[in-house]
Amino acid sequence: MAPWHEAPQMPLEPPDQKHWEAASGYVQLGMYLEADAELDEIDPFCRAAPEVLAVRLEIYAGLKKWELMQAVAKKLAEHDPQNVQWAISWAYATRRVESIEAAKEILVQALQHHPDEAMVHFNLGCYASQLGDLTLAKAHLKRALVIEPKCRLMALDDPDLEPLWGQLGNLGTEI
Repeated sequence: MAPWHEAPQMPLEPPDQKHWEAASGYVQLGMYLEADAELDEIDPFCRAAPEVLAVRLEIYAGLKKWELMQAVAKKLAEHDPQNVQWAISWAYATRRVESIEAAKEILVQALQHHPDEAMVHFNLGCYASQLGDLTLAKAHLKRALVIEPKCRLMALDDPDLEPLWGQLGNLGTEI
């Protein structure tokens, strides 16, 4: 899983910075419980910092704690709507906690602010496919591929798009 966070814009003070760095390293190694323990060592007043929440989001995704991931991603998306990854993460968790329809609504809103974000279109294509709207699914996938051609490989491997595979035979020639 690619990191969803960047280095802090306003660095945490030691020793919190060291705990954040250690947690980030543990996440990269897939050691989510250790990462979570490191974040718990950060001063409680700093735990709501966006860079800390971003690592916490990755931990919850890795541990498949969807409700916690949903809550953190929603908070990040509301705090920083310019970072489209927060909306994508919020939708991802919402799909697992609530429904595809609820996740779709999050990304439809994100699309208003990020019309040229390939992953928003790609995920909306996945959701449309799962909801049986193959025409809409193809439209979103076509847009994603125009923006980011690498999405083609993802489309050929994403089980959410399986309804399209049967209809198209070869997704690569149709889209």
